[in-house]
Amino acid sequence: MNSRVAIIGAGPCGMAQLRAFQSARDKGAAIPELVCFEKQQDWGGMWNYTWRTGLDENGEPVHGSMYRYLWSNGPKECLEFADYTFEEHFGRPIASYPPR
Repeated sequence: MNSRVAIIGAGPCGMAQLRAFQSARDKGAAIPELVCFEKQQDWGGMWNYTWRTGLDENGEPVHGSMYRYLWSNGPKECLEFADYTFEEHFGRPIASYPPR
């Protein structure tokens, strides 16, 4: 029987865990089958911006912690991976306190 691991949520923590498993797999570690469950249609968790309000297609309340003019209250340097920076991801330098 193959072992499987469920990651609940594709927010920052779930995505970081998936990345850690992938990094270990890339280094030759035996990694179980991974399944990530996310309630929303897109990854990002509570940081997934949506203008929608009310109920989703399943009758669940739509909640978003992001809003149009939100700025980060912590520097990006505390949030990025040591081996994969925001600058690397976006292909250009960005401010330490980026807007939404």
